[in-house]
Amino acid sequence: MSFRGLALLAMNDFFDSRVRTDDVADTQAWLQAQYGHVDVMADRAAIAEHAVGDATFALRRLTWECRAEIVYEADRFFFATSGPGYAWRIGSRTGDYSVEPGIVQPGHELVGRPDRTEVELLSFEADWLTEAARTMYGDDELAVRFDGTAPLSRRLRDYWLATLRWSLTQTPLLAEPLVRAQVRRTLAAATLEAFPLAGDPRERRASAIEQASIYAAAVSWIDDHASLPVTVDDAARAVGTSATGLRRAFLANGHLASTPEDYLTQARLSAAHADLLAADPMVVGVADIAARWGFIDPAAFADAYRDAYRTTPRRTLDR
Repeated sequence: MSFRGLALLAMNDFFDSRVRTDDVADTQAWLQAQYGHVDVMADRAAIAEHAVGDATFALRRLTWECRAEIVYEADRFFFATSGPGYAWRIGSRTGDYSVEPGIVQPGHELVGRPDRTEVELLSFEADWLTEAARTMYGDDELAVRFDGTAPLSRRLRDYWLATLRWSLTQTPLLAEPLVRAQVRRTLAAATLEAFPLAGDPRERRASAIEQASIYAAAVSWIDDHASLPVTVDDAARAVGTSATGLRRAFLANGHLASTPEDYLTQARLSAAHADLLAADPMVVGVADIAARWGFIDPAAFADAYRDAYRTTPRRTLDR
């Protein structure tokens, strides 16, 4: 097939692929392999796609230089927006992705008619998005389904579009697992808030606000008590929740650390860093400062410090 510029980077299940073809038969064959039944309605046709993601989510930008009809039964959640020229039908509902971003849910059949347009597409694996929603809203029974096909309001539409377009600017960095996790979580939060998730939105919002409050209180408490021999159980009791509840709050809200254990370690590393900068190397050693902040194994402390500050504790102390 006459695909030009195809590149694939694998890191675990990470992919970053580009494809372009300007042959009608090749365009038809590639589209059918990717998107189910496709009829290209032109004597000349070209398609280009850049796709980045992993098994849980993907970001795609497609350029259609042709008219086509797609019939596709979704096996995951898709959220799309486009330039002028992408009419769609799902059951009895119709629309155009250039007018309003839209959803295709698992099990739904999309009939799409792109006509020389560009499409930006976000997809989530259904089980992953369900777990993300359960974490975000503190509801282990929540089943992710959407009651409509468009965002809840113009404000939320604009918020979601801005988040999607910011995420597309991050594609050169998505090979890094930590960056990818942050982008994926930001997209999931924006999507779950912007589109009409089934169930009681007031209940979900109250739960999300409560978890954010627990997280903020726990971060403050850990910062204040990191110099003491405290544990995650102590932090949970201090803010009025269980250790499980505290971990859920960190999963839903933590930007620098996704667990309270990681945050406590980071707080102590930060304090040890400040002590290393202030200490006299003729009076105190690295092991002394490490022990002061609960790091019993000097080698493990040095490894953690190097990961955080890109240098060794000895070099910091000797400055």
